Amino acid sequence: MEEVSNGIKILKMLKQIMYIIKQKMKYECKDLDITGPQGILMGILTHYGEMKISDISKKLGLSNSTVSGIIDRLEKHGLVERIRSTEDRRVVYVRVTPDFKKTFQKYFSEAERRFEEAINKATPEELNKIFEGLNTLKEVLERQKE
Repeated sequence: MEEVSNGIKILKMLKQIMYIIKQKMKYECKDLDITGPQGILMGILTHYGEMKISDISKKLGLSNSTVSGIIDRLEKHGLVERIRSTEDRRVVYVRVTPDFKKTFQKYFSEAERRFEEAINKATPEELNKIFEGLNTLKEVLERQKE
């Protein structure tokens, strides 16, 4: 039987980590009746304020069309709104609606606290390994650009 390449092992592990994070976000967002990815997007908007879809896509690591679909569903539920730029009508920003922002901030703060609590259970040595490993992976992948 052929051994799995290192690249595939890394991708599988990253996928498993993202799955765990999405499941935790799904659990945190269940009372709000939104999905994990919708919750993550709402968290980004709550944290950073209004943003262009392309900027949200970069933060989430998803395509513009995928993010646009998530925003469409959130907009139908009155959770986000699109605003045209006054300087350039072609530019559209997305922001959390004021009413929902207050409600969501409570949930997002709680989810953030729980995630931080889980991470704080790691020893300083484990945290250093995590940061070093992720930074090394990032550096290796950035070398491919050159």
